[in-house]
Amino acid sequence: MRFVIKKIVEIVLSFLVAVQFLTTIRVPVWRQPASEDIGRAVRYFPAVGLLLGSMLALFNWLLNFFLPLNLTALFLVIILLMITGGLHFDGFLDTCDGLLGYRTPERRLEIMRDSRVGSFAVAGGWVLLTLKYAALLNIPPDLMTPALVLGPMLGRWALVSVVVIFPYGRPSGLGTDFKKHTGLLEFSLAGVAVLAIAAIALRLPGVVIALIIFVIAQLFGKYVMTKLPDGLTGDIYGATAELCETCSWLIIGVAATLIRV
Repeated sequence: MRFVIKKIVEIVLSFLVAVQFLTTIRVPVWRQPASEDIGRAVRYFPAVGLLLGSMLALFNWLLNFFLPLNLTALFLVIILLMITGGLHFDGFLDTCDGLLGYRTPERRLEIMRDSRVGSFAVAGGWVLLTLKYAALLNIPPDLMTPALVLGPMLGRWALVSVVVIFPYGRPSGLGTDFKKHTGLLEFSLAGVAVLAIAAIALRLPGVVIALIIFVIAQLFGKYVMTKLPDGLTGDIYGATAELCETCSWLIIGVAATLIRV
């Protein structure tokens, strides 16, 4: 009985740490999280994505009462940035600066550590936000709720997949804790839950979209390895989440006719 209680407390704490890490939501944590708590939190990132998606769906429902569709889509993009504190978006910007252009792997890592934003980051960030806005505009109203719920969840599931499958490219950092405490077993269990939710939301097309997102994440990870042979970084993890979240919405909008069948 004591073991069961300990496990439940461990799960709840790790989930709350994941919420604290990925969002600006203030949640009560009864003790200072240790490195293993932070490492175990990774497996709950898709659950936090599901929470974010559900919040977006609620905001969409409220905004539709007094705003046109184009403004609602714009506010949803802004709201998501605010709730996440721009965490993954910042990683995406650093990734654009680091990976684009002709540089050595060492120089790329230095650039990605730099807090300043370069021209590649500005251009990449504008393209990403524009694609998100256009993708939401293209999603039919009857598919908007499942799309909003699934997008953030699939993006963070993709993040977990590259954490588990690809090496970490720095000698120290949060990535070492992530990899130490989250392996293929944890990722597989999270994957089963993600696929089940995708099936509930969009039936078979939802499962297909989830698998496509997984493939996109792996292709992106392989591309990064050609630029950073030692492995991925925290910025790459954030960029993966942003890229796959956006791709989820784009795919749902493009395949709307097939999804309805």
